[in-house]
Amino acid sequence: MARTPDLPIPERAYQEIKTRVLAGRFRLRQRLDANAIASDLGVSTTPVREALLRLTSERLVSFRPSHGFAVAMWSESGLRDLYRWRGELAELALANFAAAAQPMVNAAASYPDKAADLLAGLATAAHAELLHATRNADDRLRVARVAEAEIWPNVEQDLAPISKAILSGNIAPIRNALRKYHMRRCMNAKRIRDCAALLGLSANGA
Repeated sequence: MARTPDLPIPERAYQEIKTRVLAGRFRLRQRLDANAIASDLGVSTTPVREALLRLTSERLVSFRPSHGFAVAMWSESGLRDLYRWRGELAELALANFAAAAQPMVNAAASYPDKAADLLAGLATAAHAELLHATRNADDRLRVARVAEAEIWPNVEQDLAPISKAILSGNIAPIRNALRKYHMRRCMNAKRIRDCAALLGLSANGA
């Protein structure tokens, strides 16, 4: 495990495991063996189990007593609800849009990062609870957005109407663009989920 100065071992373990989950180094539904991960990270199993429990609370990892920890995967309806929730969070952030800075998006970033940065940028002036919910929803949608890019080669074009509306500074066009963007994903939740389930170990979100 790479050492991060001034961070305790449990926090470093958490960050490393979360990074691997978001980067697709573990498959959706893959069982997470705490002993094997601890050995790989060069730490004891205690901080690894603590990290897995923390990720379970974030719903990036699931736990069943008879099966242990595994990378969480949404049901079709669960993914649809998550897209709907992400859209609702973005609209809630519009209440403070006038005070927010314009979202900064790295042109060289991958589509999942561009989508997360653009939508999260709307919440820069939001309160802490909304910011936390926004980040968590984006984390949980990471692999789904990788699947979107597999299904729709020109998927980044879906972000253009949102960016254009944001530049206009008018709430109504932004809200309309957000609803159109998330509606397309809600309507294709099964297709996105099926694609995400087939993604390879190292290709997910790299």
